[in-house]
This record gives sequence, C-alpha cells and structure tokens, in this order.
Amino acid sequence: GSKVTKIEATVVPCTQISMSFFDRLYSEGVVRETGDIVKCYDDYYDDILISDELRKVLLLEDSDHYDLFSQLDRKEFLFCLFKHLCIGGTLCQFEDVVGPYLETTKALYKDLVSVQKNPETKEISIISTVFRVSAYDDSGLCYPSSKSHQQTFAYLVVDPCKRHVHTLYHCFGG
Repeated sequence: GSKVTKIEATVVPCTQISMSFFDRLYSEGVVRETGDIVKCYDDYYDDILISDELRKVLLLEDSDHYDLFSQLDRKEFLFCLFKHLCIGGTLCQFEDVVGPYLETTKALYKDLVSVQKNPETKEISIISTVFRVSAYDDSGLCYPSSKSHQQTFAYLVVDPCKRHVHTLYHCFGG
C-alpha cells in the first residue's frame, strides 16, 4: 500500500550442511546431555523473555556462553533459522528441550535450501543463495514491517537450478 523507493537485499551466508554445527551447545553446558535446556532467572531483552541459557546465548552479548558462536557463525542462515525458531513471537510457548528446535530447524532448512553433489569430489555443497530483504518508502522502513526488530524478517532463498524462490517471513508482535 505504499510506494517503495529503496530495496535492500543482503546476502546471508549459507554454507552449513550439518546439524553438528549446534553440538557445542551440549559441550558447554547450555543444553544437558538429555537435551534439557538449562534454565536461568527470567530477564527481558528487546521485548523478548529470556528464561534459559539458550536464549542468553542467542541474544545477550554479555552471556557467559555468547562466544560459543563467532560473529561469522551467527550470520549463517542455519543459525538465523535456529535463532528465529527458538525466540519465536510475542505469544510463543517455549520448549524445555532443544530437540524440537533442532528438528524443526533441520526440516525447514532442508525444505528451503538446495544442495548439489560434486561428481568429482563427491562433496555436497549448497547452491541456493539466501537474501534478507527490506523495502523502504518515503516514511522509512515499510517491509517486512514498519517497525524494526530482530525477529521481524523476510528471507528470499533462490534455487538457481529449479528457478524457484522460497520466501520466509515473520513480523514480531503482529
């Protein structure tokens, strides 16, 4: 309903091909061997309830375990999906175990991203390109929402072989 004057499309790195990327959550005490997420005292950050160590790792730079994932790791599409699913929306009912987050992240990632096997090396590589998109009108940001929030996002995942574009969109707070 507005006239777009500017569009930003930022390439999101998409190189991870294994969920072992998240194994460090178990080894560093964020998640117990049983899969239970370690709890903590409730706190709020950017209108998001933080009630466990997993959300601390994902959101708080002063968390004891924030450095489990480097800044490059945090830009990876697989990490972004996991983070978006773990944080959820304003009326999100959180899980006490990490399994459903990992399973849903894996399923969604496999549905969105295309891979290809190199015939010579037999290595699997991702061929999709992921963009995080925003649009602006004369008043400023208008898409994915007029209010900027880390849980408000729009991704375009381009499959060059099938010539398909998948869209993943969420607006925090409705």
